[in-house]
Amino acid sequence: MFVMSDPIEEDKELNELIASNPEAAEVHQNFQAEMEFKAKLQAIRKKEALTQKEIAQRSGLSQQAVSRAERVQGTTLETVIRYLSSMGYILGIEKV
Repeated sequence: MFVMSDPIEEDKELNELIASNPEAAEVHQNFQAEMEFKAKLQAIRKKEALTQKEIAQRSGLSQQAVSRAERVQGTTLETVIRYLSSMGYILGIEKV
C-alpha cells in the first residue's frame, strides 16, 4: 500500500523535532552540511567540464567511488581528497 506524504506537514514535524531535541538538531545539521558538501563536489566537477569517469581515471578511484562521493553517505576522507586533487583542488577547513 502506498501513502501520499505531505511535504509541508513533514517539514513542520521535522522543525518541531529539531527545536525540541538538541541531538536531533545536531544530526540534522551534520546531514545538511554533508549534502551541501557533496553538491559542491558535483558542482566543481561540472564547472571543470569533467565526467565521473574522467575523475575516476585521473584520481585512480573507481567510477562507483566517484559516484558515492557525490551522492551516498560513508565516503572516506581519502576518496574526497583524491577526488579533489584530480582537479587541482585541496580540502580545507574553515571556522564558522
